Amino acid sequence: MTVHIEFDPDRRFTDQFELQWGRLGATGERVLRKTARVAEANRLVHAEVNAGNLIWALGDTMYPLQLCRVVEHDLTGDRAHVTTTYRGTPVAAQPGAPAPETLLTIFSDLLVAIRTLAKAGLTHGAILPEFVLWDGAHAQLVNLGEAVAVGEPARAALDPLWLPPAGPEGLRLAAEAHDVYQAGMVVYCIALQSGPASAADVRAELARGGGSALSALLDGVFADDPRERPDPHRLLRRIEEARYEPVWQSPDPADATDVTIRLHPIPQQYAPPSSAQFSGSARAAVPASPARDEFRRLVAAKRQYRAQRAAPGSVAWRFARQTFDVLWYSRDELSSKILLGVGGLVFVGLPLLLIVYVVSLLGGAK
Repeated sequence: MTVHIEFDPDRRFTDQFELQWGRLGATGERVLRKTARVAEANRLVHAEVNAGNLIWALGDTMYPLQLCRVVEHDLTGDRAHVTTTYRGTPVAAQPGAPAPETLLTIFSDLLVAIRTLAKAGLTHGAILPEFVLWDGAHAQLVNLGEAVAVGEPARAALDPLWLPPAGPEGLRLAAEAHDVYQAGMVVYCIALQSGPASAADVRAELARGGGSALSALLDGVFADDPRERPDPHRLLRRIEEARYEPVWQSPDPADATDVTIRLHPIPQQYAPPSSAQFSGSARAAVPASPARDEFRRLVAAKRQYRAQRAAPGSVAWRFARQTFDVLWYSRDELSSKILLGVGGLVFVGLPLLLIVYVVSLLGGAK
């Protein structure tokens, strides 16, 4: 099926790509087409399409809005191209430091994207401010062309300050902890409106503001040993706790400019009857955060999984349906889809014919 895209007339050229922005004709969603200009760019286009397919193939995970989505591609010829969603503008182009709530949302959205990539066995490898978009509500991580499988050598040619410390043998193998490091560096840079720094320098800078919200938020993220860095789940819980803090402070108390986080009141019908009796020191109620929504989603998915385990028939049907979906969307040729449809009809029809035949035999015997 051809995707209708209305492209802008302006184009931009880099050493590797021809870039053209546009919108999906059906939904108006903003997209970016990258057309390869050199052989290395062809490899990046293939890698991005492969990463998108692996994420789509996750049977128990919906494609998250925190990751760009491949909507169209052509991998034939020397000028392969891929079109992906592109929601918002890079955080590197945002004027001034973001509000505390915005910073927490950007960090939590990046962590959700990292977790999804890890479920697909991938790491992004190039989480930079120019590849983190913000639309005023959520962040989106784009540029999946540098994604590599967990355990493989990282390929992205980045400024050394964006790379986590190498391992004891000088190797830098792709790991979820490395994506956490880069996401933390993005948060550090946009919070302080500065460039990246070495792990030791970042730790020293955060230590100057020991006890501040930013220091507490990024605690352990820049550890030299990736095993000592907090995982995305732990950081999401930390972000959830940070949303209750009424004041955000910069790392250096001497330069502190306190910004009050305005908490939205919960509707009255959800307030407990005895809430008026609480002391003034009680924590203010806040709306559900993305981390809390993600936790609730995981709980619901676990309950659903247990229910499916108790019903083998449902499990078999879900497996067959997901297998059909993967086979259907993995091939674009019309002939392949026709053969798959015929195979599906045969698979479903033969048992029905057998049942009809047996019933007819039993009826004839009477």
